[in-house]
Amino acid sequence: MIEFTDKGDGVYVLQVKIPEVHTLDVPDLKEKIQQIILNNDIKKVVLDLSKVKTITSSGIGIFLNINEALKSKFRLASPGPEVKKVLELTKVSTILKVFETVEMAIKSF
Repeated sequence: MIEFTDKGDGVYVLQVKIPEVHTLDVPDLKEKIQQIILNNDIKKVVLDLSKVKTITSSGIGIFLNINEALKSKFRLASPGPEVKKVLELTKVSTILKVFETVEMAIKSF
């Protein structure tokens, strides 16, 4: 469901490995992300959405919670067209920093 990689300088990339993030997936996904962050004392996160094809608004709620917990040291990267559309329609892209690539998101720190 989630794969994470240490990119150095305290930055970790978490890649969501499921193609659809729907309401039923949200509690499990949120718990896994929070466990990774807490267990590894992670302070800066880039969430790679390249494998996610669709997402619901409840899925986006996870991102807002994590962003708050990390005190805005949270980036979204590589959203596909459908995910990007949802981020824009829900105005989340005005709150969270969204980047076209993981590399651009890492450099933003």
